[in-house]
Amino acid sequence: MRLRTLAVAAFVGLAACGSPSQPSGRASPATGASGQPSPAALGTTLIAIATGLPGLQLVNSNPTPGHATVKIVDANGRVHAEASFAPPPAPEIGNAAPLLQSPVRTVGGAVFYADSTGTVHKLKADGSTSIVATFPLTNAQQELSYAVSPDGAHLIATVLSTPPLHNPPPKSLGDPLFQDGGHWTLKLETADAGGSTTTTLQRDFGTVYPAPTQIVGWDEHGPVATLNTQIGAQQAPASGHIFGGPLIHLAADGTHLDTLGGPGCTVVDELPDGTVICDGDSTNVTVRTSSGASLWQASLPSDNYYYGLWLSPDGNSIAVQNVVVTSTSVASAARQSNGGEPPLTALGWLDAGTVVESNYPTGQVSLYQAGGLVKIRDLGVSGIFEGLV
Repeated sequence: MRLRTLAVAAFVGLAACGSPSQPSGRASPATGASGQPSPAALGTTLIAIATGLPGLQLVNSNPTPGHATVKIVDANGRVHAEASFAPPPAPEIGNAAPLLQSPVRTVGGAVFYADSTGTVHKLKADGSTSIVATFPLTNAQQELSYAVSPDGAHLIATVLSTPPLHNPPPKSLGDPLFQDGGHWTLKLETADAGGSTTTTLQRDFGTVYPAPTQIVGWDEHGPVATLNTQIGAQQAPASGHIFGGPLIHLAADGTHLDTLGGPGCTVVDELPDGTVICDGDSTNVTVRTSSGASLWQASLPSDNYYYGLWLSPDGNSIAVQNVVVTSTSVASAARQSNGGEPPLTALGWLDAGTVVESNYPTGQVSLYQAGGLVKIRDLGVSGIFEGLV
Protein backbone atom coordinates (compact mmCIF):
# COMPACT_ATOMS: atom_id res chain seq x y z
CA MET A 1 0.00 0.00 0.00
CA ARG A 2 1.43 3.34 -0.93
CA LEU A 3 2.63 5.91 1.56
CA ARG A 4 0.31 8.71 2.49
CA THR A 5 2.06 11.63 0.86
CA LEU A 6 1.29 15.29 0.39
CA ALA A 7 1.06 16.96 -2.99
CA VAL A 8 4.53 18.46 -2.93
CA ALA A 9 7.65 17.74 -4.89
CA ALA A 10 10.25 16.21 -2.56
CA PHE A 11 10.59 15.26 1.08
CA VAL A 12 12.10 17.92 3.29
CA GLY A 13 13.12 16.82 6.79
CA LEU A 14 13.02 20.00 8.82
CA ALA A 15 13.53 19.26 12.38
CA ALA A 16 17.59 22.04 19.60
CA CYS A 17 16.52 23.91 22.42
CA GLY A 18 15.52 21.57 24.26
CA SER A 19 3.63 14.94 26.64
CA PRO A 20 1.19 13.02 27.02
CA SER A 21 -0.95 12.34 24.08
CA GLN A 22 -4.19 14.20 23.82
CA PRO A 23 -6.69 11.57 22.79
CA SER A 24 -5.28 8.46 24.41
CA GLY A 25 -3.68 10.04 27.46
CA ARG A 26 -6.84 10.35 29.54
CA ALA A 27 -8.40 8.49 32.43
CA SER A 28 -10.74 5.88 31.01
CA PRO A 29 -14.40 5.42 31.92
CA ALA A 30 -15.41 2.12 33.48
CA THR A 31 -15.28 -0.96 31.29
CA GLY A 32 -16.76 -4.39 31.79
CA ALA A 33 -14.76 -7.48 32.64
CA SER A 34 -14.39 -8.25 28.94
CA GLY A 35 -12.63 -4.95 28.32
CA GLN A 36 -15.59 -3.71 26.29
CA PRO A 37 -17.29 -0.44 27.26
CA SER A 38 -20.21 -0.57 29.66
CA PRO A 39 -23.47 1.15 28.61
CA ALA A 40 -22.98 3.69 31.37
CA ALA A 41 -19.53 4.60 30.09
CA LEU A 42 -20.77 5.25 26.56
CA GLY A 43 -23.80 7.18 27.76
CA THR A 44 -22.00 9.67 29.99
CA THR A 45 -18.63 10.22 28.31
CA LEU A 46 -17.96 13.65 26.79
CA ILE A 47 -15.33 14.15 24.10
CA ALA A 48 -13.88 17.06 22.14
CA ILE A 49 -14.02 17.14 18.32
CA ALA A 50 -12.15 19.85 16.38
CA THR A 51 -12.37 20.90 12.75
CA GLY A 52 -10.53 23.41 10.60
CA LEU A 53 -7.09 23.00 12.15
CA PRO A 54 -4.16 23.95 9.88
CA GLY A 55 -1.04 21.94 9.13
CA LEU A 56 -0.61 18.23 8.42
CA GLN A 57 -3.38 16.32 10.21
CA LEU A 58 -4.29 12.63 10.39
CA VAL A 59 -7.73 13.59 9.08
CA ASN A 60 -8.28 16.25 6.45
CA SER A 61 -11.06 18.38 7.90
CA ASN A 62 -11.11 20.66 4.82
CA PRO A 63 -10.20 23.77 6.78
CA THR A 64 -11.43 27.17 5.81
CA PRO A 65 -8.42 29.44 6.35
CA GLY A 66 -8.74 31.27 9.64
CA HIS A 67 -11.78 29.34 10.87
CA ALA A 68 -11.86 26.40 13.29
CA THR A 69 -14.44 24.90 15.60
CA VAL A 70 -14.39 22.73 18.68
CA LYS A 71 -17.39 20.78 19.96
CA ILE A 72 -18.08 18.95 23.20
CA VAL A 73 -20.02 15.86 22.17
CA ASP A 74 -21.32 12.87 24.10
CA ALA A 75 -20.87 9.27 23.00
CA ASN A 76 -24.32 9.31 21.41
CA GLY A 77 -23.38 12.24 19.18
CA ARG A 78 -25.28 14.98 21.02
CA VAL A 79 -23.46 18.33 20.92
CA HIS A 80 -23.37 19.90 24.39
CA ALA A 81 -21.25 22.98 23.60
CA GLU A 82 -19.22 24.44 20.77
CA ALA A 83 -17.05 27.41 19.92
CA SER A 84 -15.64 28.89 16.73
CA PHE A 85 -12.24 30.55 16.61
CA ALA A 86 -9.41 31.62 14.32
CA PRO A 87 -6.66 29.05 15.02
CA PRO A 88 -2.97 29.91 15.45
CA PRO A 89 -1.15 30.30 12.14
CA ALA A 90 0.63 27.64 10.13
CA PRO A 91 3.93 29.33 9.18
CA GLU A 92 5.38 28.94 5.70
CA ILE A 93 8.46 26.75 6.16
CA GLY A 94 9.32 25.71 2.63
CA ASN A 95 8.49 22.71 0.49
CA ALA A 96 6.64 20.80 3.23
CA ALA A 97 3.51 20.95 5.34
CA PRO A 98 4.09 22.23 8.88
CA LEU A 99 3.78 19.69 11.69
CA LEU A 100 1.78 21.57 14.31
CA GLN A 101 0.63 20.79 17.81
CA SER A 102 -3.13 20.99 18.13
CA PRO A 103 -4.40 24.26 19.61
CA VAL A 104 -7.07 22.21 21.41
CA ARG A 105 -6.42 20.50 24.76
CA THR A 106 -8.79 18.60 27.06
CA VAL A 107 -8.13 18.90 30.80
CA GLY A 108 -10.13 18.75 34.00
CA GLY A 109 -13.64 18.61 32.57
CA ALA A 110 -13.11 21.39 30.03
CA VAL A 111 -11.68 22.09 26.58
CA PHE A 112 -8.93 24.65 26.11
CA TYR A 113 -8.33 26.21 22.69
CA ALA A 114 -5.81 28.79 21.49
CA ASP A 115 -6.68 31.39 18.87
CA SER A 116 -4.62 33.27 16.29
CA THR A 117 -3.43 35.86 18.84
CA GLY A 118 -2.15 33.19 21.24
CA THR A 119 -5.05 33.69 23.65
CA VAL A 120 -6.09 30.44 25.33
CA HIS A 121 -9.82 30.03 25.99
CA LYS A 122 -11.63 27.53 28.21
CA LEU A 123 -14.92 25.96 27.06
CA LYS A 124 -17.12 24.02 29.50
CA ALA A 125 -19.88 21.55 28.71
CA ASP A 126 -22.50 24.11 29.74
CA GLY A 127 -21.31 26.37 26.91
CA SER A 128 -19.57 28.96 29.10
CA THR A 129 -16.18 30.29 28.01
CA SER A 130 -13.38 32.22 29.68
CA ILE A 131 -9.87 33.39 28.88
CA VAL A 132 -7.16 31.64 30.90
CA ALA A 133 -3.85 32.81 29.41
CA THR A 134 -2.19 34.55 26.47
CA PHE A 135 1.04 33.57 24.73
CA PRO A 136 1.32 36.54 22.37
CA LEU A 137 1.53 35.86 18.63
CA THR A 138 2.36 38.94 16.57
CA ASN A 139 2.63 37.57 13.02
CA ALA A 140 1.68 34.60 10.87
CA GLN A 141 5.23 33.17 10.93
CA GLN A 142 5.02 32.05 14.55
CA GLU A 143 4.14 28.54 15.74
CA LEU A 144 2.50 28.02 19.13
CA SER A 145 2.69 24.80 21.14
CA TYR A 146 1.23 24.73 24.64
CA ALA A 147 0.02 22.40 27.38
CA VAL A 148 -2.20 22.65 30.44
CA SER A 149 -1.56 20.99 33.81
CA PRO A 150 -3.95 18.19 34.82
CA ASP A 151 -5.70 20.48 37.32
CA GLY A 152 -6.12 23.23 34.72
CA ALA A 153 -4.24 25.73 36.87
CA HIS A 154 -0.95 26.13 34.97
CA LEU A 155 0.11 26.48 31.35
CA ILE A 156 3.42 26.28 29.49
CA ALA A 157 4.16 27.12 25.86
CA THR A 158 6.84 27.40 23.21
CA VAL A 159 6.60 29.99 20.45
CA LEU A 160 8.85 29.34 17.44
CA SER A 161 9.38 32.25 15.05
CA THR A 162 10.77 31.92 11.53
CA PRO A 163 12.91 34.57 9.84
CA PRO A 164 10.91 37.25 7.98
CA LEU A 165 9.62 36.10 4.60
CA HIS A 166 11.50 37.21 1.51
CA ASN A 167 10.02 40.04 -0.54
CA PRO A 168 9.19 39.33 -3.31
CA PRO A 169 7.90 35.81 -2.53
CA PRO A 170 9.70 32.87 -4.19
CA LYS A 171 8.48 31.81 -7.62
CA SER A 172 10.41 28.53 -7.76
CA LEU A 173 12.03 26.06 -5.37
CA GLY A 174 15.38 27.71 -5.96
CA ASP A 175 14.24 31.14 -4.82
CA PRO A 176 14.79 32.14 -1.17
CA LEU A 177 11.81 31.84 1.19
CA PHE A 178 13.28 33.95 4.00
CA GLN A 179 15.14 37.25 4.10
CA ASP A 180 18.92 36.93 3.98
CA GLY A 181 20.34 37.00 7.48
CA GLY A 182 16.98 36.42 9.16
CA HIS A 183 17.04 34.39 12.38
CA TRP A 184 14.90 31.61 13.83
CA THR A 185 14.02 32.21 17.50
CA LEU A 186 12.17 30.40 20.27
CA LYS A 187 10.53 31.51 23.52
CA LEU A 188 9.51 29.33 26.45
CA GLU A 189 6.65 30.91 28.39
CA THR A 190 4.56 30.03 31.45
CA ALA A 191 1.34 31.30 32.97
CA ASP A 192 -1.07 30.48 35.76
CA ALA A 193 -4.69 30.27 34.65
CA GLY A 194 -6.06 33.79 34.76
CA GLY A 195 -2.61 35.27 35.41
CA SER A 196 0.11 37.02 33.45
CA THR A 197 2.60 35.39 31.09
CA THR A 198 6.29 35.04 31.94
CA THR A 199 9.08 34.36 29.44
CA THR A 200 11.47 31.93 31.11
CA LEU A 201 13.86 31.18 28.23
CA GLN A 202 14.76 32.62 24.82
CA ARG A 203 16.93 31.04 22.14
CA ASP A 204 18.33 32.32 18.87
CA PHE A 205 18.96 29.53 16.34
CA GLY A 206 20.61 31.75 13.77
CA THR A 207 19.83 31.47 10.08
CA VAL A 208 19.65 27.67 9.62
CA TYR A 209 16.53 25.53 9.93
CA PRO A 210 16.37 24.51 13.61
CA ALA A 211 15.47 21.31 15.41
CA PRO A 212 13.71 23.00 18.32
CA THR A 213 12.26 21.82 21.58
CA GLN A 214 8.46 21.70 21.43
CA ILE A 215 5.90 21.38 24.21
CA VAL A 216 3.63 18.39 23.47
CA GLY A 217 1.70 17.82 26.69
CA TRP A 218 1.63 17.59 30.49
CA ASP A 219 1.54 14.24 32.28
CA GLU A 220 1.36 13.27 35.97
CA HIS A 221 4.99 14.33 36.45
CA GLY A 222 5.02 17.67 34.63
CA PRO A 223 5.35 19.30 31.20
CA VAL A 224 6.53 17.04 28.37
CA ALA A 225 8.48 18.17 25.32
CA THR A 226 10.29 16.80 22.28
CA LEU A 227 13.89 17.56 21.48
CA ASN A 228 15.06 17.73 17.86
CA THR A 229 11.52 18.42 16.70
CA GLN A 230 10.71 17.99 13.02
CA ILE A 231 8.79 21.09 11.97
CA GLY A 232 7.63 19.97 8.52
CA ALA A 233 7.03 16.85 6.46
CA GLN A 234 5.67 15.60 3.17
CA GLN A 235 4.19 12.36 4.48
CA ALA A 236 2.31 11.57 7.66
CA PRO A 237 4.70 10.68 10.51
CA ALA A 238 4.31 7.65 12.77
CA SER A 239 2.85 9.80 15.54
CA GLY A 240 -0.11 12.11 15.23
CA HIS A 241 1.29 14.54 17.80
CA ILE A 242 4.91 13.74 18.76
CA PHE A 243 7.25 14.92 16.03
CA GLY A 244 10.73 14.55 17.50
CA GLY A 245 12.79 12.95 20.19
CA PRO A 246 13.90 12.19 22.73
CA LEU A 247 10.71 12.85 24.70
CA ILE A 248 11.58 14.54 27.99
CA HIS A 249 10.11 16.24 31.01
CA LEU A 250 10.87 19.94 30.83
CA ALA A 251 11.21 22.30 33.79
CA ALA A 252 9.53 25.70 33.68
CA ASP A 253 12.90 27.36 33.13
CA GLY A 254 13.76 25.08 30.20
CA THR A 255 15.94 22.62 32.09
CA HIS A 256 15.91 19.15 30.53
CA LEU A 257 14.83 16.56 33.09
CA ASP A 258 14.33 12.80 32.62
CA THR A 259 13.99 11.08 29.24
CA LEU A 260 10.86 8.96 28.78
CA GLY A 261 11.03 5.42 27.43
CA GLY A 262 14.74 4.87 27.95
CA PRO A 263 17.56 4.70 25.36
CA GLY A 264 16.68 4.21 21.72
CA CYS A 265 12.98 4.93 22.17
CA THR A 266 11.29 7.00 19.46
CA VAL A 267 8.09 7.83 21.31
CA VAL A 268 4.87 8.02 19.30
CA ASP A 269 2.35 8.14 22.16
CA GLU A 270 2.32 8.52 25.95
CA LEU A 271 -0.13 7.88 28.77
CA PRO A 272 -0.45 10.21 31.79
CA ASP A 273 1.67 7.86 33.94
CA GLY A 274 4.55 7.96 31.45
CA THR A 275 3.93 4.63 29.70
CA VAL A 276 4.98 5.04 26.06
CA ILE A 277 4.93 3.38 22.66
CA CYS A 278 8.38 3.17 21.09
CA ASP A 279 8.32 2.89 17.30
CA GLY A 280 11.17 0.80 15.96
CA ASP A 281 10.73 0.76 12.19
CA SER A 282 7.05 1.53 11.47
CA THR A 283 6.27 -2.19 11.88
CA ASN A 284 7.78 -3.31 15.20
CA VAL A 285 6.63 -1.47 18.31
CA THR A 286 7.41 -1.77 22.01
CA VAL A 287 5.43 -0.52 25.00
CA ARG A 288 7.72 0.65 27.80
CA THR A 289 7.49 2.25 31.21
CA SER A 290 8.63 5.83 31.62
CA SER A 291 12.03 4.59 32.84
CA GLY A 292 12.46 2.30 29.82
CA ALA A 293 11.46 -1.16 31.10
CA SER A 294 9.83 -3.17 28.30
CA LEU A 295 6.23 -4.19 29.02
CA TRP A 296 5.32 -5.89 25.74
CA GLN A 297 6.05 -5.74 22.05
CA ALA A 298 4.28 -6.57 18.82
CA SER A 299 4.59 -6.42 15.04
CA LEU A 300 2.08 -4.63 12.84
CA PRO A 301 0.93 -6.30 9.62
CA SER A 302 3.61 -5.69 6.99
CA ASP A 303 1.33 -4.69 4.09
CA ASN A 304 0.92 -1.04 5.06
CA TYR A 305 2.71 2.11 6.18
CA TYR A 306 1.24 2.95 9.59
CA TYR A 307 0.87 6.48 10.92
CA GLY A 308 -0.92 7.79 13.98
CA LEU A 309 -0.43 5.13 16.71
CA TRP A 310 -2.44 5.43 19.95
CA LEU A 311 -1.91 3.50 23.19
CA SER A 312 -5.06 2.40 25.04
CA PRO A 313 -5.67 3.92 28.49
CA ASP A 314 -4.78 0.61 30.18
CA GLY A 315 -1.58 0.29 28.11
CA ASN A 316 -2.57 -3.11 26.72
CA SER A 317 -3.51 -2.26 23.10
CA ILE A 318 -2.40 -0.05 20.24
CA ALA A 319 -4.83 1.38 17.69
CA VAL A 320 -3.60 2.56 14.29
CA GLN A 321 -5.71 3.08 11.19
CA ASN A 322 -7.95 -0.01 10.88
CA VAL A 323 -5.89 -2.24 13.20
CA VAL A 324 -5.79 -2.90 16.94
CA VAL A 325 -2.70 -4.75 18.17
CA THR A 326 -2.03 -6.41 21.53
CA SER A 327 0.87 -8.56 22.68
CA THR A 328 -0.94 -11.65 21.40
CA SER A 329 -3.38 -10.58 18.68
CA VAL A 330 -4.21 -8.31 15.77
CA ALA A 331 -7.79 -7.18 15.09
CA SER A 332 -8.47 -5.62 11.71
CA ALA A 333 -11.57 -4.09 10.19
CA ALA A 334 -12.42 -5.31 6.70
CA ARG A 335 -9.94 -3.73 4.32
CA GLN A 336 -11.38 -1.81 1.43
CA SER A 337 -9.45 -0.37 -1.48
CA ASN A 338 -10.13 3.34 -1.82
CA GLY A 339 -7.44 4.96 -3.88
CA GLY A 340 -4.83 3.02 -1.95
CA GLU A 341 -5.85 4.55 1.38
CA PRO A 342 -7.16 2.56 4.36
CA PRO A 343 -10.88 3.01 5.08
CA LEU A 344 -10.33 3.97 8.72
CA THR A 345 -7.97 6.26 10.62
CA ALA A 346 -7.66 5.71 14.37
CA LEU A 347 -7.88 8.96 16.34
CA GLY A 348 -7.56 7.67 19.91
CA TRP A 349 -9.44 5.77 22.59
CA LEU A 350 -12.75 6.46 24.30
CA ASP A 351 -11.85 3.83 26.92
CA ALA A 352 -9.84 0.62 27.04
CA GLY A 353 -12.43 -1.21 24.95
CA THR A 354 -13.52 1.47 22.48
CA VAL A 355 -11.54 3.04 19.64
CA VAL A 356 -12.42 6.37 18.06
CA GLU A 357 -12.04 6.12 14.28
CA SER A 358 -12.52 8.44 11.34
CA ASN A 359 -14.11 6.98 8.22
CA TYR A 360 -12.15 7.78 5.08
CA PRO A 361 -12.76 9.95 3.10
CA THR A 362 -15.72 11.67 4.82
CA GLY A 363 -14.03 12.29 8.16
CA GLN A 364 -17.10 10.96 9.98
CA VAL A 365 -16.21 10.08 13.60
CA SER A 366 -17.33 6.63 14.77
CA LEU A 367 -16.88 4.34 17.76
CA TYR A 368 -15.57 0.78 17.32
CA GLN A 369 -15.21 -2.13 19.71
CA ALA A 370 -11.49 -2.73 20.06
CA GLY A 371 -11.72 -6.52 20.28
CA GLY A 372 -12.86 -7.05 16.71
CA LEU A 373 -13.06 -3.52 15.32
CA VAL A 374 -16.82 -3.81 14.99
CA LYS A 375 -18.62 -0.51 14.62
CA ILE A 376 -20.70 0.58 17.60
CA ARG A 377 -22.09 3.78 16.13
CA ASP A 378 -21.43 6.90 14.07
CA LEU A 379 -21.42 10.09 16.12
CA GLY A 380 -22.86 12.30 13.40
CA VAL A 381 -19.92 14.69 13.49
CA SER A 382 -16.70 14.95 11.50
CA GLY A 383 -13.29 16.16 12.60
CA ILE A 384 -10.38 15.27 14.87
CA PHE A 385 -10.85 13.59 18.24
CA GLU A 386 -9.00 15.71 20.79
CA GLY A 387 -9.62 13.72 23.99
CA LEU A 388 -12.05 13.14 26.84
CA VAL A 389 -13.60 16.11 28.61
